[in-house]
Amino acid sequence: MKLRKKRQPNPDAIDNAGTVATERRYVPERVEQRMADRQEKVLNEAKDKIRKESERIRAIPNAPGSLEYFIGMSDYFGKRAEEVQGFKRKGGKVVGTFCMFVPNEIIRAGRAIPIQVSCGFCEAVQPANDLLSDAGLCPLMRSTLGTKMTGSSPYFEACDMIVNPTPCDAKLKMGEILQDFVPVVTMNVPRIKTGYSARKQWIQEIWNLKERVEQLVGRKITKKGLRESIETYQDAQSTWRKFWKIREKGNVIWGRQALLLSWLTYIDDIKRWTKNMKTLNSELEKRVREKNFVCGDETPRVMLAGSPIIWPNWKILNLIEESGAYIACDELCSGMRVLYDPVIVDEWTVKGMMEAIAEKHLLPCTCPCFSPNLEREDNMLRRIEEYRVEGLIFHVLKGCHLNSMDAAKTSVFLRKHDIPMLKIESEYDEGDMEQLRVRIEAFLEMIQTRKEDLPF
Repeated sequence: MKLRKKRQPNPDAIDNAGTVATERRYVPERVEQRMADRQEKVLNEAKDKIRKESERIRAIPNAPGSLEYFIGMSDYFGKRAEEVQGFKRKGGKVVGTFCMFVPNEIIRAGRAIPIQVSCGFCEAVQPANDLLSDAGLCPLMRSTLGTKMTGSSPYFEACDMIVNPTPCDAKLKMGEILQDFVPVVTMNVPRIKTGYSARKQWIQEIWNLKERVEQLVGRKITKKGLRESIETYQDAQSTWRKFWKIREKGNVIWGRQALLLSWLTYIDDIKRWTKNMKTLNSELEKRVREKNFVCGDETPRVMLAGSPIIWPNWKILNLIEESGAYIACDELCSGMRVLYDPVIVDEWTVKGMMEAIAEKHLLPCTCPCFSPNLEREDNMLRRIEEYRVEGLIFHVLKGCHLNSMDAAKTSVFLRKHDIPMLKIESEYDEGDMEQLRVRIEAFLEMIQTRKEDLPF
């Protein structure tokens, strides 16, 4: 009997337990070379898309002047990318992240740069389609994978390590594929938040990440450094909450502009982001006092929920607000929730801070991966009341099964409270634009009719 040749380990692909993964399992070198040939096409499409979306946001009438800083920072290939590359040239480490389960407080405490690598490039979807032969998978996952395969994101290319939580099957397997390119730390997200075992497991995941960051940067994370990082993010969280309180008082900024601000929390230097957000908040407070609003009370107020929306794929946001609605709030992991919940520390010991970080990144989270997930319904209802929402649009990326199933439950829940809901499914490309536009416009007309029929 002939034995299979033992595969040699790949020292660049290490899992979260510290063991070494095997050689390339998904992307042979010949495939990678073929994908590299597509880099120029993906890059050109991405740059063109970013330019068009930036111009589109700039063209919105009556935009706050302080917004210009954030539009400038949204360029993947601009100032921030140059800063990250300069940091690496000086010996600094960059850690890529995928979602809000990742505690950036720990990464920053290790004096590394945390940067999100989830991608909104449409053209990058095709290389992943060719590799996996399955166009039905989540386009966010395919775009992110295709971006790495073609080397077309300066943020992704700068990463020394990727931290990959596993709230869904697509992210779980994507992390495994990415081990062909870069070291990946996999975080096992418990699907049931209640009970001692889930809390214990998640706290251990946070400690594991701390150890991996320390290994990467070659130094221990100190008590002082961890506290400074937590306090930095607490300042950002306080500023972000204030922004949403201002939006609660008046229609001072459009939803598609607000979502750009939230995406940049994962990209920009957090201290600089906070400083510029405070400037923007001051300008918006003045607008509230002067009643200088971007739209009137007659504009249908909607809440957006469902799958994350990643810059520059602003298709759904543009369709909703250009069809005549105002996105008053959202229930997205890429929106309000990115910084809304602070780290609450009871004891400023390393153990106390680590446990506070673990709780912040698990307990308030309303990701559809959890069961039961009553917090999401409670959060939606609270936001609907606070922001005077007249209808909810539940957006599902095709292949995002968790949000698709949550949409069914949400529809039943909202019907009990007489809140209309529209579920829409979309891909990253624009082939479904007109179909979605027709459905969104019809939904907004229905909201308008309900308003007119109300007794005064």
